[in-house]
Amino acid sequence: MTGIAAQASAPALPDALRRALIERIESGTLELPLLPEVARQVLSMNVDGEFATKELADLIHRDPAMAGHILRLANTARYAPPIPIVTLQQAVSRLGLKKIREIAMIVSCESRLFSVEGFEGRLRMTFRHSLGAGLFAQEIARMRRWNVEEAFLCGLLHDVGRPVLLQSLVDLRKSIPGDADAEAVDAFVREHHARVGRQLVERWHLSARLAETIEHHHDPDSAPSCSQPARMTRLADDLSHLVVHSSPVTEEAVRRHPMNALLNIYPDEMDALLQKRASILANVESLA
Repeated sequence: MTGIAAQASAPALPDALRRALIERIESGTLELPLLPEVARQVLSMNVDGEFATKELADLIHRDPAMAGHILRLANTARYAPPIPIVTLQQAVSRLGLKKIREIAMIVSCESRLFSVEGFEGRLRMTFRHSLGAGLFAQEIARMRRWNVEEAFLCGLLHDVGRPVLLQSLVDLRKSIPGDADAEAVDAFVREHHARVGRQLVERWHLSARLAETIEHHHDPDSAPSCSQPARMTRLADDLSHLVVHSSPVTEEAVRRHPMNALLNIYPDEMDALLQKRASILANVESLA
């Protein structure tokens, strides 16, 4: 749920199911999906260093599904190649390591995370929303001259705890009886997804800054050392709710967003962000 939308009270999960889930979250034993090995290696490469185009293309070739997705996404409007890209070596050469890393993470999230039996439609909407948040976070980071690549990951991964919790719920319901209605599921996921998102990012050995930002993106002032990235992510979250994902967020609410002053987002800068609505929505449509 967005940070500026009102949250109504909702019924709770059945006690046994709720206790089992909370025990796993608290003990750190919640089953977390692994980051695909090829994606892990691509993400671990030094973005500032030299890398061999052929070697990177050969690495991606080890995961045929990822290779196919990367070629497909490399030819979308988001990356706008002047002529079609037909080989991985072309993709790496033309796009560069930063963009290949971005695509690898998009592919990993879409194929490994945002797919839970029984929740396909909901998670497709969540994935589209997360893409939008990542793209808006990049725009905010450019305005503030912050790390644009890190900003994209903050937005893309801010809700990764949601599919993890839904998959755990599906798995536990096989052994724990009791019906859980949609409102109860939504309330539980809303309450715990940020903490679980942090656990997943740590499991994937991504940066501590990213993990802290994800955990505190609904309450940035509680972040010990990353309040500004968390504020950026909260604003990007609501901008994406406005543009990509139907929600109670309005343009007026975004213009009066409490994060604007804390991020020094002036009215003309918010105008510039809102003017990107059509292009960001088009990018989400092509990537998802």
